[in-house]
Amino acid sequence: MINPKFASLLLSVFLAGISGCASYSVKLIHPQSGATARCGAEGVGIMAGSAENIVEECLRKYEGQGYVAEDKLTPEQRADMERRGVLPKPEPPTFRMGH
Repeated sequence: MINPKFASLLLSVFLAGISGCASYSVKLIHPQSGATARCGAEGVGIMAGSAENIVEECLRKYEGQGYVAEDKLTPEQRADMERRGVLPKPEPPTFRMGH
């Protein structure tokens, strides 16, 4: 038989470990070609902290190839891409329950 106090402690530790939730996603675009990419990761509990690191590593990779986070395009880059017809249409908003 498990001691009720010990069971309560185990449950508290378990719930505290899984309570953190993180979701990171960044859309990138290549200003010359209009090609797009997305860096994203999710983490729960102790993995929530590593999700951000995964996205950062992905961003460095794509930025090294000339991609820019869509929200960091300069007005000049955006105008040039619109004029050339290579700016992708905006995505509909994402809805997630529980986050």
